[in-house]
Amino acid sequence: MLGRLIDNLARVAATGACCILVAMVVLILYEILLRSAFASSTYVLDEFIGYGVATMTFLSFAAALKDNVFIRVNLVLANVGSVPRRVIEVLSCALGTILFSVIAFYFGKLFLRDFLRGTVSNSVAEVPLWIPEFTLLLGIVILVLQFLLLTLRYARGAPILDAQEEL
Repeated sequence: MLGRLIDNLARVAATGACCILVAMVVLILYEILLRSAFASSTYVLDEFIGYGVATMTFLSFAAALKDNVFIRVNLVLANVGSVPRRVIEVLSCALGTILFSVIAFYFGKLFLRDFLRGTVSNSVAEVPLWIPEFTLLLGIVILVLQFLLLTLRYARGAPILDAQEEL
């Protein structure tokens, strides 16, 4: 049940990333209209697109890991048997859990500091920096949960499929 919850959380985050992509396209089209028809600008396009790209990337990590399309180096895995491969998969997922937990901890400290200080961006919009930092932190936390879930699934003997086998 908890596994399904984490998988659904990853899917919701990926859907949010898709919505952000649509919003970025709309913002770019709006900026094009303003510049070409009215000789004006929002003056925040580059900043918001930067936040959008970072948020999309981080929110889609967990779904990519779940769907087995996360960045992988199959050079070693393609040349080992099923038992060594399972050990490698469990260890790499456990290492990913640890590594991204540390990253989440430091992102959390950054988020909390900027939230408490009320730090804003150096632009016309003066966006409170805790807002984009929170979306990145959320993506990392969901990724940590997905890594932990995969570690437990693989350690319990769940099948390990290649991305090509799942298609």
